[in-house]
Amino acid sequence: MILALKDNFQFIIILLSWLIVGIYGGPVAYVYIPLTVLLLKMKGLYEEMFLGFWFLLILSDSLEPSMKFAQNTKNIYIVLLAGLFFLNQKDFRPINHLFQKFSPFFLIAVIALAYSETFLISLQKTISYFLIFMIAPNYMIKIYHDNGNSFLKKLVYFITAILIVGLILKVLMPEIAASHGGRFRGIFGNPNGLAIFCILSFLLTYLINHFRPLLFSRNEKIFIFSVVLLSLILTGSRSAAVALAIFLGFARFFKISPFFGFMVLIIAIVLYELIGANYVAIIRYLGLESFFRLETLEKGGGRYIAWAFAWEQIQHNFFLGKGIAFDEYFMRKNYNLLSRLGHEGGVHNSYLILWLNTGIIGLMLFLRSFFLSFSRANKTTKLAYPIMFAIMFTINFEPWIVSSLNPFTIIFLMIITLMSDKVFHEKEQENVEKLVENELLEDKEILLVDK
Repeated sequence: MILALKDNFQFIIILLSWLIVGIYGGPVAYVYIPLTVLLLKMKGLYEEMFLGFWFLLILSDSLEPSMKFAQNTKNIYIVLLAGLFFLNQKDFRPINHLFQKFSPFFLIAVIALAYSETFLISLQKTISYFLIFMIAPNYMIKIYHDNGNSFLKKLVYFITAILIVGLILKVLMPEIAASHGGRFRGIFGNPNGLAIFCILSFLLTYLINHFRPLLFSRNEKIFIFSVVLLSLILTGSRSAAVALAIFLGFARFFKISPFFGFMVLIIAIVLYELIGANYVAIIRYLGLESFFRLETLEKGGGRYIAWAFAWEQIQHNFFLGKGIAFDEYFMRKNYNLLSRLGHEGGVHNSYLILWLNTGIIGLMLFLRSFFLSFSRANKTTKLAYPIMFAIMFTINFEPWIVSSLNPFTIIFLMIITLMSDKVFHEKEQENVEKLVENELLEDKEILLVDK
């Protein structure tokens, strides 16, 4: 880890310069950061461009006024990355076509724009959503072609560094690193945001370790997973904790047999109603009232109010919605009413948001593409469906997957790309074959020397 800091010292300085210029330089950041990205492109440093974009997305999640520059600059950044991709497609071959799987959904999203009450905002968010599905997988593959497994290693180190910074803030500046009644949020906007980052980062790191078990030493693995799990626990997020349990449980079941895994899934669905009706007694029996914040859990944390309100609106645009970002407009428009009812915020359910924005047609098309992506990934790893179940659970309580320019959707796309794109598996097979070939040559040389 320390060696990684030394190797990436210049890149760290660049990120720190973005932070300083963004906080103190005002509008200068909107010129300085894009110019830095162009310089990185001139030097062929695609890895730094990609991680820099992710870094900016993380900063943009913060609610600190000083991070406002990141929220504005990320829009310029994604357009810049997209432009460089379209103008230099020969450098990105073979092209990843994940976005094509979701093209029916994008088509419905475009049609829904005709009914949008905030057309320009909906148009911008529809374009950015398409662009993130286009550029994230292709930049990832391009960088892997150039740098190999060191890129995967750097992804994990980047995640760990972000979480360590948050833990340091908790010690040195606890008032910044906490919110919502003292819950840990690190450098993110709220504890649930950090929890989503932790669970998705855990899935990505687990997957990388699954495909490349020799990439990290035993001590490194212990340290990395400890940092992720500690951060997750400190957030106090109930949904993230359950999602983690879902993943680890089904990973074990599917390892035994896919058939056994699906049987357990069916049993879990059947038992869901029973558990749902008795969850309070179960939590009290286990002595976990404090962790699960039982008092707010019984009230639904305001989510039930938002869900009921969204469902009522869905009846007015059941089959075709009013465009991406309509949910934000709708909830903001009814803020005073919802606040009096006991809820402040968004819908907090990705399925309902998709339904609101694109109708039942859009929701079904999105889920179709979602399932197809994991079905294909299942051909390379038995972890595909356990990861899918965990993600499906988290988006039932959080809206991150319906937004493009956040620190979470990009991890989701990295996970799918890593599992399903043959580039990651063909190249590794080539590396194994070369390693075996080299070992055979060494054995022959030893035999010749002995003779």
